[in-house]
Amino acid sequence: MKPAKKQKQHPKFIEAMQKLSAMNEDERLSDENKDLFDQAIAYAPLEAQPALMAIQRKYAEVH
Repeated sequence: MKPAKKQKQHPKFIEAMQKLSAMNEDERLSDENKDLFDQAIAYAPLEAQPALMAIQRKYAEVH
């Protein structure tokens, strides 16, 4: 049996995550960065989606 191929990450996901990773938590959860976070979720590989959804719930609690 061949090992599963690692899913290639979408460039828009990589771009959004690089920008978000450089921010502190307050900046990531700000309204100003909501579009960037939405971009990360939209292009996230399946294995990253649960973590991003947890952050999205936290965003909803803050706002």
